[in-house]
Amino acid sequence: MIRLDKIVARLQGLAGWRRYLLATVLGALLAAAQAPLFLWPLAFVALVALLWLNDKAGQGRRALQTVYLFAYGYFVAGLYWIGIAFFVDAERFAWLLPLPVLGLPLLLALFPAGGAWLGYRLAGNGGPWRMLLFAAGWTIGEWLRSFVLTGFPWNLIAYIWAGWPAAMQTASVIGSHGLGLLTLLAAAGLTLALQPGASRRYRLVALGLPLVLALSIGAGALRLRTATDATVPGVQLRLVQPSLPQTLKWRDDLRQKNLQSHIDLTLAPGKAAPTHVIWPETAVPYLLDEADGLRQALGRLVPRGGALITGAIRRSHDEQQRLVLYNSLFVLDDAGHIAARYDKQHLVPFGEYLPLRKWLHPFGLDALAAGSVDFSDGGPVEAIRIPGLPLSRALICYEVIFPDEIVPGAMPRPGLLLNITNDAWFGLSSGPYQHFAAARMRAVEQGLPLVRAANDGISAIVDSYGRVVGQLGLEAVGVLDGPLPAALPAPTLYARFGDWPALALCLLLALVGLSRKSLVK
Repeated sequence: MIRLDKIVARLQGLAGWRRYLLATVLGALLAAAQAPLFLWPLAFVALVALLWLNDKAGQGRRALQTVYLFAYGYFVAGLYWIGIAFFVDAERFAWLLPLPVLGLPLLLALFPAGGAWLGYRLAGNGGPWRMLLFAAGWTIGEWLRSFVLTGFPWNLIAYIWAGWPAAMQTASVIGSHGLGLLTLLAAAGLTLALQPGASRRYRLVALGLPLVLALSIGAGALRLRTATDATVPGVQLRLVQPSLPQTLKWRDDLRQKNLQSHIDLTLAPGKAAPTHVIWPETAVPYLLDEADGLRQALGRLVPRGGALITGAIRRSHDEQQRLVLYNSLFVLDDAGHIAARYDKQHLVPFGEYLPLRKWLHPFGLDALAAGSVDFSDGGPVEAIRIPGLPLSRALICYEVIFPDEIVPGAMPRPGLLLNITNDAWFGLSSGPYQHFAAARMRAVEQGLPLVRAANDGISAIVDSYGRVVGQLGLEAVGVLDGPLPAALPAPTLYARFGDWPALALCLLLALVGLSRKSLVK
């Protein structure tokens, strides 16, 4: 029988390429805890092994390189699917494949690795504070990743729980960053409790950290037992999912056929007549606000007093008469009038616009979706009023992944998170599942229902507790009918205080660790 102390000693003794290869593999193992597999026990295996591997690595380059390669392996394995989008127009973009698949993780790994390494520096060599401040540092790194360089908070540690509604509920109190911190502290506690030679008292104290996580999951289960299934009276939704391949979506000779596929699904018989029909992002392949006849024709699909909600591109011109494009959501009433509109505010770099275009375009680079003309952001975010629906926060595509941007401080609390997207860019991969996992967490954090219409899946109706009421899977063609779940009567604690409690706990850990280090000196 292999003894645990020998495993720990072997891990701590690894050097050179073997150490760094193992760190990379452990990071990839952590990615398996994310959607769609949700093998969350592997997260603890990977994190405990990393903490042992780095426990005696000091505060210098060796420790930084180890945790950096761990994070790099995590992002390569978790974000491989981004490269699939480069094959939609392979002739132009396939040669760039190494940049998103291998290059982007080089940048993303800097955030958790830098935070964790800073924690090591504060904690000193060895001991429990080294592991606790690793958790705090990683969390700070994830928080910074949410907004630095426009932000990309994808596959946050907390999302390993997005397949388990009871575990998700803690996000309503301390958000995804807080839940991620609890998870990392639980892994640190397990590592300390399993440390060879530790006393019984030491192990019991260390197990208090995973116990806190377990108690939070238990509290989440109790919260769900008292949850209601209330719905908004008089609202019957129909989500349309045509599953059009991205390679065919914008072909000129197929535009009318693609539009007709949305219309046919809208008119398909159902158990109850819909009051509101929701189409995905850029579902209408025409300039909808400039096509009066088309709007009137689509208005005939709208039940009286209801609405058709759809994505489409909008065109405008700036003061110099230069072309300006927006990725927009339109609300049409039963007369075909535009009752509301939302222009996407948080755009995808290299997807909807090319950063540093003046310097990069001469090298043959263009944005995947935008081409030679970048999309523009829609300016300040405002909730929209849709006939027959609660005040709505529109979210186009990956706008739903940013926890702190869902309900800005000046916005009145909405009653609905309305997400339209097109994940056909990424095919049958883990990307759309991870996107949906992040969207579900927004519902829990805000205590608001989420309605999500996706071209190729996953379309879903999610209640204010993150529970999936109904969904259409990847590549499914059809409609999803159902009532609109009601919002919670009051804002959640996270909606009121945001990420500050989680950040304050990280800061407290850092201050205690720093003061302890000073006292030791």
